[in-house]
Amino acid sequence: MREIIVGKSIGFCFGVKRAIKMAEKILEEKKVLYSLGDIVHNPIVMEDLISKGLKVIRSINILGNHPFIIRSHGLPSSLKEKVRKKTQYIYDATCPHVERVQKLVKNFSDEGYFIIIVGDKNHPEVKGLKDFAEKSKVVGKDNNFYFKRNLKKVAIVGQTTLSFNEYFERVKMILDRLQAYEVKILNTLCKITQERQREAEELSRKADAFLVLGGKNSSNTRRLYNIGKKENKNTFHIERLDELEKIRFEKFEKIGIISGTSTPEKFIEDVIEYLAKKGYKRRCSK
Repeated sequence: MREIIVGKSIGFCFGVKRAIKMAEKILEEKKVLYSLGDIVHNPIVMEDLISKGLKVIRSINILGNHPFIIRSHGLPSSLKEKVRKKTQYIYDATCPHVERVQKLVKNFSDEGYFIIIVGDKNHPEVKGLKDFAEKSKVVGKDNNFYFKRNLKKVAIVGQTTLSFNEYFERVKMILDRLQAYEVKILNTLCKITQERQREAEELSRKADAFLVLGGKNSSNTRRLYNIGKKENKNTFHIERLDELEKIRFEKFEKIGIISGTSTPEKFIEDVIEYLAKKGYKRRCSK
């Protein structure tokens, strides 16, 4: 029997849902809203918000005294100060988990710790975290990194969307190269993201083909795709419905589906409906 195995953890996470609801409510009341970069990393969601009046800007300099929303990934504290000088209407949609990590970084930095952030230096969340630390270093995928000798106190945090293995492999490498009197390793990884990554690994093994639904610019969705690809060569990252037409589904009996945390449920249902028309029946992952 041809079947679709849908992951238990799909659709928006709490932080993304909160940010979108906040933006929609403001747009309903104010009719216009500004954000520095995308509020969430999903083109379908962003197109919908833009159609309702959201204006995505790339520089704070062009912001007037208009409603402004801080994206779910957070905003560097220095940029927040600039925003406050531009407008009195500020709404904070920072993911509560990201906000918690920001506070950890600031608190440890205030106590004299050198902060090491494991993650993508170009990701908005990591840029924000770095700004909360007086002295810090970002360690990404590049192995060519080093530290000053004899640091007194060091705290290590990770970008919330990293996989468990990815984070702690980097931590091991850091510890091999680090000379410090005291090191604190903090598990700042998002539990919801971790659950999806574990399920992606399990589902991709069970299925003949594995679909990861979500934005191509979404860090957590790309990681789900990479996890799936390691287990199943027939893993596809689907951002738009028409991308399904390129896949020869007649070769596959079982299709596994999981989504990133910023993927709308409507899109997921559209994908399932597309597959149903090809003779697949839905069942939930156990």
